[in-house]
Amino acid sequence: MALSAPEPLTAEHDVSGFRCGKPALDHWLKTWALSNQEKGFTAVLVVHEQGRVVGYYGLAPTAVAPSILSRSIRTGPPPDPLPCLLLGQLATDLDWAGDGIGTGLLKHALQRCVTAAKLVGGRSLMVNAIDAEAAEFWRRRGFIPSKDDPLILFRSIADIAASLKAVQGA
Repeated sequence: MALSAPEPLTAEHDVSGFRCGKPALDHWLKTWALSNQEKGFTAVLVVHEQGRVVGYYGLAPTAVAPSILSRSIRTGPPPDPLPCLLLGQLATDLDWAGDGIGTGLLKHALQRCVTAAKLVGGRSLMVNAIDAEAAEFWRRRGFIPSKDDPLILFRSIADIAASLKAVQGA
């Protein structure tokens, strides 16, 4: 079966069988994702096979104290709080693991963040890693841990844009 392109989560999508191996991410999708999207807290995008969700991510605006960021991200005298984007969730169903869905969703999310930052501002993309394994996943992708918490990581939008451009040019 063919998978959909990433699209906004709706009540028509079946999330009941989603299982990614991280119970908190499964629970969030099943319990909070649609409500958070309807209330404007989070934009949730899903990939599905005939309505059954097999991967998703959530994006939201946020702001952080500049003091928790590395100097390479905050640069100069930044505003306080510093506007950022938050990639709060990213998960692929275990039945679809290894098929490139997570990589595709991540690329889609990064492209959306670069576009959003051009439209409304945002210095960095922030991720809240669910555990040390997830934090390592983000570090391998160029994210830098905050000064206060190794599970909160950042990557500048400029760096993301440059890496996306380099991949497109390759």
